Amino acid sequence: MASLDLREGVDLTPLFGGRPNVNAVRQVERGAAAHIRSKSSGEYRAAGAALPLVTVVIPTFNRADLVEQCVRSVMEQTYPNIEILVSDNASSDETLKRLSAIDDDRLRVVTSQTNVGAIGNFNKCIDEARGDYFVLAADDNFYRPQFVEKCVRLIEIEPDLPIVLSAYDVLIVNEFSDNDRRIVPARLSKKLSTGVWQGTDILQEYLHGRISAQLLSSLVRTDILRRNGGYNPHPCASDEATWIPFLLEGRAGLVNEPCATYMVLRESVTEGFTADQRLSDLCAVMDELSDVAEEKIPDPALRARIQRLLTRYVAYMAGVNLVIYRRGGGGLPDAVRTLWNWRGLLGRCSLADFLTTWRLRSVSRIIFPSPVARWATKIGLDKIG
Repeated sequence: MASLDLREGVDLTPLFGGRPNVNAVRQVERGAAAHIRSKSSGEYRAAGAALPLVTVVIPTFNRADLVEQCVRSVMEQTYPNIEILVSDNASSDETLKRLSAIDDDRLRVVTSQTNVGAIGNFNKCIDEARGDYFVLAADDNFYRPQFVEKCVRLIEIEPDLPIVLSAYDVLIVNEFSDNDRRIVPARLSKKLSTGVWQGTDILQEYLHGRISAQLLSSLVRTDILRRNGGYNPHPCASDEATWIPFLLEGRAGLVNEPCATYMVLRESVTEGFTADQRLSDLCAVMDELSDVAEEKIPDPALRARIQRLLTRYVAYMAGVNLVIYRRGGGGLPDAVRTLWNWRGLLGRCSLADFLTTWRLRSVSRIIFPSPVARWATKIGLDKIG
């Protein structure tokens, strides 16, 4: 499928107007893909073969506009055997009214009488899902039409794969001011093509920062997800804690192209957790994943390499958290103080870990004030390094 030809710095204002209308981007994606869309979604399967049911779950709370757009994005999937499950977490807006107006047999809506929290709502989705495979789509995600179909093609090659990952673009909304729109294209592996690989090969690419993948752009086996205890309760790094263990189950699929878009709103960048909480939680998750690697990877050399990369990933995410902290209005002296306070958490990381992960653009985003960072982004200087 042809990828959406948007790059950093593209002016998306004509598409969006003054607010994040994800339907506009969905229309662009549809146009980019129309000429290659399969005429028959089932043609690629052998005659009489059973289609695995894929449940795409969308937990939501008080975001009627976004959840409706997300549902309609999923409805456009070319793969025929999907269940669209929305779990409404006691919304007080028009969420249920909007969803009840959608006439599609694949859509099922479940509700909570009281708010059960984000992770509680995610786990309710897991309990309610009927599919063999599971996709966790936040209500501000949207998808290219062939996302599920491309993933299932790899499951056909090796049935019962624990996980199939694809890449995703990031749409940044209101980064520096209202009406700012910027697409950050997905990072794609230069080493691994679309296909079935050892899960540890894909994990190493991810930990090296060579591919952008998360739970939102993945199909995971529902039975393994339940066996692992559902959505991991870590408050800040729960996604990584939930899906990375699937890569340690053995073989895994990779669709090495962008199949989803993740929207980041300025107000969500600093919402809920401090930089200290995010990094501390990430360190705890990396320690847990190191223990899983100890159990699941028999080869000592490979196990040590994965554990080393998990530590290196902490150094990388420390830089990301400082960038987020600065974008949220934190001053440079406070950022330096925060980094110093992290010395206990970061003591596990070597100087080489920082030198290989803190690229010029990340350092510039930490050092420079927002007006300079905005100017650098606009002229493309932040893409260097």
